[in-house]
Formats: sequence, structure tokens, C-alpha cells
Amino acid sequence: MMPRGWGMPLLKSAGLLCVLLFSYSHAGAAVGPQELVEATSNKMLERLRAEQKALKQNPQLIYDMVSDIVLPHFDFIAMSRSVLGKHWRTADLDGKKRFVLAFRDTLVRTYAVALLEYTEQKVRYLPLRDDPATKDVTVWTEIIESGKAPISIKYSLHLKKDQWKVYDVSVDGVSLIANYRTSFASEVTKTGLNALIERLEQHNRKAGLK
Repeated sequence: MMPRGWGMPLLKSAGLLCVLLFSYSHAGAAVGPQELVEATSNKMLERLRAEQKALKQNPQLIYDMVSDIVLPHFDFIAMSRSVLGKHWRTADLDGKKRFVLAFRDTLVRTYAVALLEYTEQKVRYLPLRDDPATKDVTVWTEIIESGKAPISIKYSLHLKKDQWKVYDVSVDGVSLIANYRTSFASEVTKTGLNALIERLEQHNRKAGLK
């Protein structure tokens, strides 16, 4: 299930920028969020171009790429807690663990599909408006495609153990977390958390994610 309000054109843009933003591998002191965005874009775009032929022959290779590049830079526990809201507080430890893993793989599928649709869009980086010293900032970017209006991509990040982690992504004002929260809340109310987790796990297995 795609989050409501996130059509394929927006997912294509979000998937591209998500990977560009979080492809940087680092250790020690945190790299500034704006630096992270600008320093990694060319490197990731080059990798996408270099692997286009292999991806056409075996699209599932994109899952490993997304897992290797994106996952280390997301705070999936914070995202899962926010997505489930009150249902997170009432879930047992096993349910929380299963949901985090299922939600993680759901996002891998989402961004993998988006990346396979990449068609050389350009990226514009806007000045950082927040002070990184607050440890919670928003990085603003735009997707530029000839003949179309720019698409605004907003990343919400916080500093966790000396590394910047994303906890939400918004496309043209539409929050990924808010959309999943609305969709999942309705489903959990009707069928329960375990049913939601089982559905996500089933979709992920069908997509080739274990």
C-alpha cells in the first residue's frame, strides 16, 4: 500500500533525493546536514547511471542498493513510534520489533520502485534555515525537471549519537509519516496491529525482501 497522497511522480522524486541525501558513509563526528546533501549527490547519481544495465536485467538488485545506502541513515524506531502513535504504546516488545522491520522493508520497496524510474532529474539545494546546534533541522531541496514545476522535498533530521538521522520526508508539503499514520491507524483499529504487520510482511516477501 502506498501512503495516500504520494503518487508515483512524487515517489520518484522522493526516492531519488532520499538516496542522494543518505548515501554518505562516515564515522566519528557528525557531518552537517547541508554538507551531507551536497557532498553525496554526484557520487550517488554516478552509481545509478553505472548500474542501469544491471538493474534493467535484474531490478531486484535495487533492494541491496537501497538497503546499503539508505537504511543506516534512518531512525526507524522514531519513525515507527510516530507512525503508530497510541498503538505503539500498547504494543508488546515483539510487536514493536516486527513492525519496525516490516515498516523498514516497506520503505525499501517504496524507494526501490522510485529509483528504478529515475530519469536524470536535477537537484537544487536551498540554504539551510535552521541552526544544526539545535540537533533538529530541516533540509530543503527541489527536484527540477524540464517543463515541469519544481517539486519541493523537505527532510526532517535529528542528531542521534553524533549522526544525523532522518525521521520524516515531505514532498510538496505532504508528510510521509503523516500519510502512513492515517492509513495504518484506520487499519489497526479495524483488524489489529498483528494483521497490519502480517500484511506488510507478506507484501515484502512477495517483492523479494525476506
